[in-house]
Amino acid sequence: MLLSLVSACTTPRQTLELRNNPPAIQPRQELTHTPFFPQTEYHCGPAALASVIQYRDIAVSPEQITPMIYTPGLKGALQVEVIAATRRFDLLPVVLDGRLDSLLREVEAGNPVLVLQNLGLDAYPFWHYAVAVGYDLEAQTIVLRSGTHKRLERPFDNFERTWARAGHWALVIVKPQQIPITADAERYLSTALEVEQTGHIESANSAYASASQRWPDNLLALTGLGNTAYALNDYVAAERVYRQALVLSPQSHQIWNNLAYALARQSKAEESMQAVWQAMLLSPHNANYRESAEELKHLLGVE
Repeated sequence: MLLSLVSACTTPRQTLELRNNPPAIQPRQELTHTPFFPQTEYHCGPAALASVIQYRDIAVSPEQITPMIYTPGLKGALQVEVIAATRRFDLLPVVLDGRLDSLLREVEAGNPVLVLQNLGLDAYPFWHYAVAVGYDLEAQTIVLRSGTHKRLERPFDNFERTWARAGHWALVIVKPQQIPITADAERYLSTALEVEQTGHIESANSAYASASQRWPDNLLALTGLGNTAYALNDYVAAERVYRQALVLSPQSHQIWNNLAYALARQSKAEESMQAVWQAMLLSPHNANYRESAEELKHLLGVE
């Protein structure tokens, strides 16, 4: 029993780090214009998600979101369903790195953060979604839109314990033209790829464009930008981006192959065939490129 009491009184690690080494952010912030929807029983997920989506100037209510994410048998919503529902509004759901200082930096940058908490015990969990909208470094408190409370203030250590029991899960939801302040290239581009794979091509294209501006030497960002431009029938843009990518990676046979198709769609027959031959030269045992060559010949009407 003594060990349990000692553990309960110990300051959580991230709170202690913030106390000893405060992040280089303004001492307090509160996103007072974040919408608030009082939670009905077991519907904290729809209420919290509607709050963050409406913050992005999209009119939506918890009642509209409930059938998208609520699972009656669970009396709640799974994170994967929350993320999938976000994409339906052509927004980017970017999962944070699980650090409290990252969460605070996002709030400082004007991004409310959707968080999952376990308000119960590990053995008897009580899952709860809330929205972090403010903080005070001096007072060591965080401000939440939570349940029926429009402004629930909690000490960092109390919040961290409940957040840690839910795996430090936090989600920033942004428009495709935006990148969360703490997102790294890998995390952001993974989100953009998921958006692309679920058929939201225009949103993915905007996300890749934003990524290529922040990380101009990132091959995945350029490839994604080229592929989505091609899917949107913007073959001139696709060619331009593929050529940028080849400056970074001239030995990429996949990009040479993709460039061949972008050129063919512009009736640039000679350049298209040269590009696909370059792909075959770099990967001579890849049957896909031989098939590409035959397909391009047919498309271009050449022998």
